Amino acid sequence: MDSKRIGAFIIDFIIIALIYDIPFFIFVMIPILQGNNNATVIMPRAFLCVFFAYFLLVFKDAFKNGSFGKKIMKLKIIDLETKEDASLGKRILRNITWILSWMEFIVYLTSNKRIGDILAKTDVVSIS
Repeated sequence: MDSKRIGAFIIDFIIIALIYDIPFFIFVMIPILQGNNNATVIMPRAFLCVFFAYFLLVFKDAFKNGSFGKKIMKLKIIDLETKEDASLGKRILRNITWILSWMEFIVYLTSNKRIGDILAKTDVVSIS
């Protein structure tokens, strides 16, 4: 199960990184390569791109059965109390904690539970 969950995260991360790279390249890298090194223009654009990537990470499980990675790996997010599919609110709440990214990894490696899953009272289970 852990390898499926890690695989799903890697798939999601690659998809988000590819989507994020498009606006970052257009709004940050191309102007820099053209010689526009004005930090008052480039830095806000870079921050907006990072915000966009974080937005994608938080809302990646907004689909009913979770993210593309979870669908590919045949996983789903359930509510720990009802054992039913987690609500949209819980699916989003569990991903807000990705702002604590390195802490999420440490907690997951030591407890097999993400901070987001503990906070939202959710779990990721295999559907096959």
